[in-house]
Amino acid sequence: MSNLHLLVYQSYMQCMHDFCQYPQLVELLQRKRLSSKTQILAIGKAAWKMASLSARVLAEKGLGYSGFVLTKAGLAHGEIPGLKILEGGHPLLNEQSLESSQIIVDWLQKLPAEDDLLVLISGGSSAMFELPAQGLTLPELILKNKELLASGLNIAQMNSERRKLSRLKGGRAFELCRSRRVLVFAVSDVAEDDPRVIGSGPFTPSSELSETERGWLFKTGGRTLEYRVVANNLDFRRLLGKNLGKHGFRVLIDEAYESDELSKLRTKIRGTLRQTQKLRPGSRMPFMLLLGGETPVKVTGSGKGGRCSHLALSLSRYLARLENSALFCFATDGCDNIPGSGGAWVDSNSWNLFKKEEIHPPDAIRDFDSHSALKAINHLLPAPLLTTNVNDVFLLSHGYNLEYPCANDCSEELDIFHDLP
Repeated sequence: MSNLHLLVYQSYMQCMHDFCQYPQLVELLQRKRLSSKTQILAIGKAAWKMASLSARVLAEKGLGYSGFVLTKAGLAHGEIPGLKILEGGHPLLNEQSLESSQIIVDWLQKLPAEDDLLVLISGGSSAMFELPAQGLTLPELILKNKELLASGLNIAQMNSERRKLSRLKGGRAFELCRSRRVLVFAVSDVAEDDPRVIGSGPFTPSSELSETERGWLFKTGGRTLEYRVVANNLDFRRLLGKNLGKHGFRVLIDEAYESDELSKLRTKIRGTLRQTQKLRPGSRMPFMLLLGGETPVKVTGSGKGGRCSHLALSLSRYLARLENSALFCFATDGCDNIPGSGGAWVDSNSWNLFKKEEIHPPDAIRDFDSHSALKAINHLLPAPLLTTNVNDVFLLSHGYNLEYPCANDCSEELDIFHDLP
């Protein structure tokens, strides 16, 4: 890694640690009036940390609590007093998903109505928390989910299909419990933070929710459900941008959530770089551009890789035409479809490294084998110990020297999307 790469990755790791303290979640729980006995259910890739923080706040308030944490294997970092930790499969559900979900369903159905239910939802819940619809077997459900993951559909489209196959999704889990007050706090990995899409909405009623200033409210039959998003992709990019700005870098943030197919994001990044080349040489200021979202890929090859590595590899040839350009693709859940792979990077020198290793990137792209190609030149990013799940973050650096990144102190504003001649 060059000095620029090390600085960017170190900033990313620091921001990941800070982000995973979920300050909005902690603040909301500190202010919220809760029943003397509150039940906790945390589901998803960020479940352990969210539950750990919540349990600490409730203990500090002197409130009793109990409940469950359901997360992916390897994402629990120890015991949490008062909570039982269960595991489920991801990205595909498995037998363990069903066993853990049945335990939680049995518990939900027995909860006293006077106990508040605190639900902590994050991405990955769709695979971990599941009971198949009537007449559907586990092998059939796994096959249908495999087809969805390789289909090229975006997450909203996939989760819409998943709800049709489930006894828990689409608000059905909410219908199973009797708690008069249900509080849902979510870490969002979807466009527009749609509560029907996050985790396939197990506690989001199918009826319309009333939108409030900071979330959603649902009332039915004497029961109340409050839904709040406490962290999302843009929050993370703003935090990372602020951190890099402290190092003197000029950081631009595209606030859109990328949910179109990956090829469109690739075209957008290439277009941005082409636009910068139209400027007069003396006015070409270096910049970093932060983008984020989930860009579906229709997989047709038999290789290994994920969205981040595929995007990085597909742009490596274009970056070779430019000086001092680099692209970092981070999987914020620490798994770019391959355990231990937290994403990938390429820069202006990567294409020559492929040549030295006698790797032909177009073949790897065609076979969807980006992981193998980038691993051969040590361009994969390790996953931080602590991860969240707000989907992918992309950092494009252009104009900063890779070995000696000297951030220019320039206050001039430039809109690279609209103001170029």
